[in-house]
Amino acid sequence: MSTDEKQRGSGIAAPPKQILDSMLNTAFPLVVADQFIQATRDSGYKSLGSALAELVDNAFEAKASNVIITLEKRKIDDAQDVLVRVADDGLGMNVETLRHALQFGWSSRFNQRDSHGRYGMGLPNASLSHARRAEILSSCDGMAASGTYLDVDEIVSGHTEGIPEPYAVSWTEFTRTSLFQRGTAVTWRKCDRLLERKLGPLTRRLRVELGRLFRYQIWAKKSIVVNGEVVVPFDPTFTREGANLVGASPFGPVLTFEVTISNGNGQVKSSIINVRFVELPVSEWHGLSNVEKNSQGIAKNAGVSIVRAGREIDCGWFFMGQKRKENYDDWWRCEVCFDPDLDELFGVTHTKQEIHPTEQLLSILVPDLERTARELNARARRAFTEVKDAALRRRSESLAERFDNLMEPPGENDRKTKRAPRQRFKGGRGQIAGLEYRLRFNAFEGEDLFEASLDGTRLAVTLNENHPFVRRVWPTDGDRGEQGGEMQYTVELLLLALARCEFALARMPEDRQRIEVFRHAWSNTLATFLT
Repeated sequence: MSTDEKQRGSGIAAPPKQILDSMLNTAFPLVVADQFIQATRDSGYKSLGSALAELVDNAFEAKASNVIITLEKRKIDDAQDVLVRVADDGLGMNVETLRHALQFGWSSRFNQRDSHGRYGMGLPNASLSHARRAEILSSCDGMAASGTYLDVDEIVSGHTEGIPEPYAVSWTEFTRTSLFQRGTAVTWRKCDRLLERKLGPLTRRLRVELGRLFRYQIWAKKSIVVNGEVVVPFDPTFTREGANLVGASPFGPVLTFEVTISNGNGQVKSSIINVRFVELPVSEWHGLSNVEKNSQGIAKNAGVSIVRAGREIDCGWFFMGQKRKENYDDWWRCEVCFDPDLDELFGVTHTKQEIHPTEQLLSILVPDLERTARELNARARRAFTEVKDAALRRRSESLAERFDNLMEPPGENDRKTKRAPRQRFKGGRGQIAGLEYRLRFNAFEGEDLFEASLDGTRLAVTLNENHPFVRRVWPTDGDRGEQGGEMQYTVELLLLALARCEFALARMPEDRQRIEVFRHAWSNTLATFLT
């Protein structure tokens, strides 16, 4: 049975042959323009900064050295509007590239893996996420300029079906808009999603966010200015100068993971993932107020900074396996750096602000990163314990420190340890003070009454809880607290003085050995008398 017969049998009138031919020969639209243009406004950018970062990426890809961002509120036809402009001094665009720049999916570098851009979605997507109209002016020769635009309302109303042909722009208008003699200026108008925002706090947050995202470019002498103020880099690992505190220390060497990938054409190549850990100085920063810790990005910012092609695209609790995030994890940081050819492995989104790691990537990174994270967590715990112990000063420790500067420092030429000469720490009112003293209790093997160590300017004495003398003078844990009685206080001074004299007399390694032999015999004799 023919198609016409089937249609007659079903009661459906067959379309004329010329209509069928027309339907077959006409391309069916890929998208419904007026609905697509409205739906794509919800691309999921986390913030104004993450959207503007797409435009800054484009500027730096075009070899720009300077980017100027302007936000201002204006009154147009008695209606309030917010104008956002991003201007750069890059290579600019010719007429053909200018019109394509606002197309969804077009890119002069589509799917290339040697820089920031890849999909050709950044400029139109980012622009419409905050504005209903995006305009571009560009000059690539410093002599003539062109412009075009993308307007949501014109497309929805049917006034236009796409992007208008580029038009000539007067040189006066270009330089007034761009502020440069060459490059590109993107202007967002009808920013309906910014109308209720206060521009003062918004621009301050924007500078901080861009300073973090583009810290490597700024360190490389690129410049970003927001409303007249230069963006200062922010280093979330606290190791390089910027708007952040500096004082974190590298933890171990940089971890390098070589990954073999296919480019889709049967060719195989290798790419490198670099991972580095740092730990924050607990002893120096623990005393900061909660407000300071929050403002400096210390508190509640534990985790990993994900850096793609020198630009941060995400941060969070990644690659930690079964380890849960704890408060102690605020005191270390991790940075993972990779190139765009590993985008599929990291699950980079087209907005370049999130990752969704694949199982293959997790199997590569998690074992080493989780183990290191657990070790750093334990080190932070111990550091806080030491800080807490240091805050509980004993009377004997304070008195010994007060008068230690009246005596000669212990010997410096310990050839066994080959330490550098010790530097005395400063006392109050600029005076040079002596040693720091720490007295602790612990049960350890052997019959010695105490063990002593000198680390720089700190003399630590640990009393053996198993020795009968310690059990006689400090019978309970409470007696071993910082509020000991007068006899305990006096005995503590005696033992601190004894330990200090040991180091003062131990000029040579053989001296130290003889002193340790004497201490062992003395401790053993004392234990015999007491039992």
